[in-house]
Amino acid sequence: MRLIHRAGPCDNGPCPNVFDTDEGTLVAVQGAQLVDADALAQLSQMPAHETVVLVPRELLLEYAKKMADGATV
Repeated sequence: MRLIHRAGPCDNGPCPNVFDTDEGTLVAVQGAQLVDADALAQLSQMPAHETVVLVPRELLLEYAKKMADGATV
């Protein structure tokens, strides 16, 4: 799988980022892992192989705008 940087202040650096995959149907999100026990308890249906990351709302809006403007994989 190849990742294509689409949004975020650094390209694969130590900060939140959003990437498209070359598969065209999946998006990878880089962010701080959610470790708050109370918040995780609210996600009791989450499968063991999944995790939750926290990213700034603006990052997702930046990604959505780029996709609406026609960015392609």
